[in-house]
Amino acid sequence: MVDELFSIHRLFLEKLQARYILDPVALTHPFPERPWRSLGLIKIDGSVFSSERFLRAMVLTTTMLVSSRCTRSLFLSPRTELYLPAFSSETILMGSKRAFLVDIHTTVRPQRWQELNIEARMLAIKQRYADLCREPLVLRGRINDIMSRGSVYVRVPPGADGQALGIFTEYLDLYCELVDAARPCEPTEHIRSQEDFEWYYTTVMNHDPAVKLYSLLFGNDGGQARVRELFFAR
Repeated sequence: MVDELFSIHRLFLEKLQARYILDPVALTHPFPERPWRSLGLIKIDGSVFSSERFLRAMVLTTTMLVSSRCTRSLFLSPRTELYLPAFSSETILMGSKRAFLVDIHTTVRPQRWQELNIEARMLAIKQRYADLCREPLVLRGRINDIMSRGSVYVRVPPGADGQALGIFTEYLDLYCELVDAARPCEPTEHIRSQEDFEWYYTTVMNHDPAVKLYSLLFGNDGGQARVRELFFAR
């Protein structure tokens, strides 16, 4: 039986392509990549897009030895003129160890976050998945600075894939509604948006475990260059 969570990339892309025109991004380091430091045991593959509303839309799979042992990463970052937060999800499938994360990150300052009224809607959705969220996993370190109170990071026991995909779909739909309703902000607000984006960039580059992993696999310069291009179009 096909693992439902394994198909999360297909669900993500189908939903996005039904709403937006996505333009593929030609990367400096095209996929797939097999970092020589991993002796070819790790394969990184995926697709990166941009659009009228998104600076980045990314699907990424990191495979360890076999396709059933992988992490599946999803990311949306809107253009700064919309002054919106980022969307992120991570699915970890390592045999019996299965975990799932989804969040609309607090990548904008508190005043803007409150104006958008996202968190209350996220928490209302989260309450409908109480069984899945009863025993959350814990993220450590300063990366928590960008995690919202509505974030979900949980183990996914056998038979719970449908619940994980359910809350993922509801969060993604909420996020896309936010993106669709947004209008380009005024010049003063755009300056604040750019400042907040720089804070977000610095937080990720200094504290995100993905940056540490990429630096380990590709060297410090190579790893950071890949993260900058994949997530921040730099």
